[in-house]
Amino acid sequence: MVTLREYATADGLSAGYWSAGPEDPRASAAWLTANRWPQDGVHFLEVPAAGAACAVRTQDDHAGFPRMNCTDIVAGTGRDVAQPEAELAQARAEGLRQLNVCALGYGQSVFPAHVPANAAESGPSADGADFDGFDASADGAGDAAPGAAGPALDAGALVTALEEHAESRGRLLTFLHLDEADPVLPVLRERGWHVGITDQYFLIEDTGADEAGYLARFPADRRRRLRRELASLDEAGATAEIHRGDTVTDEIQQEVARLEACADEKHGIPGDPARLLRVNERLRTALGSRYGVALVRDRTGRAVASATLALGTRDVLLRMVGLGPGSEETGAYFHVAYHLPMRLARSTGATRVLLGPGSGTPKLRRGATAKPLLSAVPPGAAAHGALLRRTDAAFAARP
Repeated sequence: MVTLREYATADGLSAGYWSAGPEDPRASAAWLTANRWPQDGVHFLEVPAAGAACAVRTQDDHAGFPRMNCTDIVAGTGRDVAQPEAELAQARAEGLRQLNVCALGYGQSVFPAHVPANAAESGPSADGADFDGFDASADGAGDAAPGAAGPALDAGALVTALEEHAESRGRLLTFLHLDEADPVLPVLRERGWHVGITDQYFLIEDTGADEAGYLARFPADRRRRLRRELASLDEAGATAEIHRGDTVTDEIQQEVARLEACADEKHGIPGDPARLLRVNERLRTALGSRYGVALVRDRTGRAVASATLALGTRDVLLRMVGLGPGSEETGAYFHVAYHLPMRLARSTGATRVLLGPGSGTPKLRRGATAKPLLSAVPPGAAAHGALLRRTDAAFAARP
């Protein structure tokens, strides 16, 4: 009988799943624990025999955030994919109760263990719940130091355990937003799962040693436009700032929350500075010196644009951009969304900037690369499989 444990937050898992300095900040326990909102449905399942844990989200209807709902994702909802209404209705009935393997922020969702084999006998973490007849006194998770040698990930055992767990609870199991190199993909394909592209993730893969090195990769006409863009703050009398860790003051956090609320309003989302401040406070506390804020101030010193950033040893993650009145006049958006994160990366030894999904054209024009994100649904989910095939074909046909 397979042992499976459930945890409310990532920090309930053994320290052996996490690195003190991950290349990608989304792979840290701090990010996975702090980047949350109430009722997001995300929790963590551990399968010790498979040497792995994963982030999962349960859903019992089709309300809420569409980018964590397998039906909306495989249908290409919000990604300009046309689907027959009858097939969408069939899929919504088929996927009313879901168990989706996915993480907030489109990051890694399967985490290999790095605990020594003998550490698997040391007792479970305090908030873990065990399933399938597990005896907590005999087979708990260890608390080994990050990076220690341990059992290799058994992707087949992980998928089997999750399949059995989802079936026992009457849920449709899916894997969402997978990178092409994700270790579970070969297993899913071998077992006949439907696999296809459902989104794109954009990143600047090389920020260059300096600004000149970054600009050198573009043709002459694009370099001229980017130089004009980079000069926009000086021409408007505006200034740029980057703060990290302790230099991110309470006042700056308040400014960022105000700007992020303004940006939400522009996207048709009710602006809630208090909610946004709570998330950013959690991130500041959890990430410490790896939490950053980029700001643009107009000539009067008023903050008009912001970006919250998470730092890894290789990557700088752009979490959210805030835009307030006056940002358009200074061209501030392009600075907080692209140029300031690249400047931060260069100053910290990082080489990449993670820009996320969404509209590709402005990202590609500034040197980003589009990486496919794949999703997978089981062979028996015929309605979801039909939607996924159409979405995959739509992305394959795009330039």
